[in-house]
Amino acid sequence: MGYHPPVDIRQVTNRVIGLGSHRALQSKTDLQGIITHASQSLADTSGYSVEELIGQPHNILRHPDMPDTVYYLMWQRIQAGEEFYGIVKNRCKNGDHYWVMTRVAILRQDNRPIGYTSARFLPRADLIPIWEDLFRRLREAEQASGFRDERRYGPAKDLLCKFVQRKGYENLGQMVLSQRG
Repeated sequence: MGYHPPVDIRQVTNRVIGLGSHRALQSKTDLQGIITHASQSLADTSGYSVEELIGQPHNILRHPDMPDTVYYLMWQRIQAGEEFYGIVKNRCKNGDHYWVMTRVAILRQDNRPIGYTSARFLPRADLIPIWEDLFRRLREAEQASGFRDERRYGPAKDLLCKFVQRKGYENLGQMVLSQRG
């Protein structure tokens, strides 16, 4: 299954919300990214009920400011059976947004992949402006590539790798784990 960016026309308010007292927002999906479990804390934060989230594609929470390349890299890692760590800007039902550090891992049953689990935590607030700027530059690189296939992720992927290396880390996961709030 290749990654295909979604088309989304829902509103954006540009209002950021905090995670409040919620320590972790958790969800599980099937292999296609359809939500099979959502924690009450995820529902409370996102503005959806647990029932509204179950059965929906996980990208129901995707904010349009998120570069496609981040999700492309995530799908590459998790389909290879590896964990993915990233910083994500999610959109609430009402158009507000919240920032999370996320970990996505494969779920197995009888040694066969059956889905994915994700836990999200609060990243350091002082780093959000840096991620906002990076995401803008990644989106610009995707658009400037001129490609409409997987080659469009190459320039943004290179930009992300250089960003991580300039910060002194070997990979994105290592850098993200250092930025927990």
